[in-house]
Amino acid sequence: MERTCVGCRQRSQRAELLRIVEKSAVLVFDRQKSLPGRGAWLHNSQDCLDLAISRKALNRALKLKSAVDLSGLIISKEQAETMLANK
Repeated sequence: MERTCVGCRQRSQRAELLRIVEKSAVLVFDRQKSLPGRGAWLHNSQDCLDLAISRKALNRALKLKSAVDLSGLIISKEQAETMLANK
C-alpha cells in the first residue's frame, strides 16, 4: 500500500515511511504505525522533515489548527532505521 511523503510529495510503500501523529499537542513518531487518529507519512530523511516543517505540511496533513510542539520529532538516524525495521 502506497502513501505520499508530506515532505517531498513522492509516493512510497508504507513500510518505507515513518508515520507521525499528534498526541497531546506534540507531534510524535508512531513506531508501530497503529496509534489512533490522523497520521502523516514521511521518508526517513532530514530533508523531507525540513521540507514538511517549512511548508507547514504536517499541520495541513494532520488538520491541526494551532501550533504544535515538534520536539517529539527529533530522533537519530539509528532510531529511525529501527522503526522502519519493526514493520
